[in-house]
Amino acid sequence: MTDRKAIKVCHVVSYRAPNYIRTRNLQAALHQIQDCEVFDATNTRRGFLRYFETIWKTLRIRVQNNPDVYVLGFRGHEIFWIIRLIAIGKPLIFDEFMSPSDALLSEGKGGLLGRIAGILIYPLEWLCLQLSARCLTDTILHRQFIADRFAVSESRTDVVYVGAVPSDVGSPRQVVDNNKPLSVLFYGTFLPLHGMDVLLHACKLLEGKPIEFRIIGGAGKALARFQGLLNDLNPGNVVHDTWVDFEDLQSTVIPNADLCLGGPFGGTPQARRVITGKTFQFLEQSKPTVIGKVDEPVAFVDRRNCLLVEQGSPESLAAAFEWALANREQLPAIGANGRKLFDKQFSIESLAAQLEPALRAVT
Repeated sequence: MTDRKAIKVCHVVSYRAPNYIRTRNLQAALHQIQDCEVFDATNTRRGFLRYFETIWKTLRIRVQNNPDVYVLGFRGHEIFWIIRLIAIGKPLIFDEFMSPSDALLSEGKGGLLGRIAGILIYPLEWLCLQLSARCLTDTILHRQFIADRFAVSESRTDVVYVGAVPSDVGSPRQVVDNNKPLSVLFYGTFLPLHGMDVLLHACKLLEGKPIEFRIIGGAGKALARFQGLLNDLNPGNVVHDTWVDFEDLQSTVIPNADLCLGGPFGGTPQARRVITGKTFQFLEQSKPTVIGKVDEPVAFVDRRNCLLVEQGSPESLAAAFEWALANREQLPAIGANGRKLFDKQFSIESLAAQLEPALRAVT
């Protein structure tokens, strides 16, 4: 049996949300890998000073610990060049969790100015990927996109799914009460890929049915668009909150929902390539989850471990809600099967197994 080489890894992050689920789970996966010593250069500040904080931490780790490999996490494009210089002579693995140029060019973020910015950002993003020893991303579909858009061989990109922050809610609620309205939950940032217009039109189709929708999230222009459509449609079955603390979401809001909406429902190019972070959170909590169909080769099976719907279709989404209402007694089993799938493919142990080959390939 070949001895496993010990690896010293510096995980570098400078993001406005340092506790972002992608960051937390990559850190947890690194710590899960046997013979992997992890040095953390993640920011704690959230403003502009976070860049200086991360750079200083990385410099100190380079001098004091001399890591074998650097993993630059999401959203590393902003500090790539400085980290690449600090890590000179060492392999750097870059997390292309999301393409900023594609978000601006294909998803319509920022309008005309956003598209112009996307054109300018593209060559810089291309260089980030070309100058990295390996890349990480979150789905096989994203790996294919990176190969097509940025000419990065699929053999240089490793897929590490997003996974979920472990919850501490104990055994999920299994009681089915047909005398109460079906409680349906969505939370998110209202990105184009989420398809908030699709969701609101589906809610409108079900007015008069014993279904209650709780929608949480939104900010800026996306929130304004959502509120405008909500006022125009005026569905009587929707309650909207702009914010709920993540801990409350984990401990109370998700456990109390009968059905959770993972999406994506938008049908945008990005929506066709992702499994949303909230999907993993719901599966981890054994909640029956509605998922927008993507061609990712994972074992999502309609009405067995999730409910699958066509993206961009309020009618398909509404039909899933009506099926759930008529078959409420099957929802706990669907949630339990979803948890089994999560444990098999998306747990922290699974993420560590997906991430380790990237580290071994460059050391």
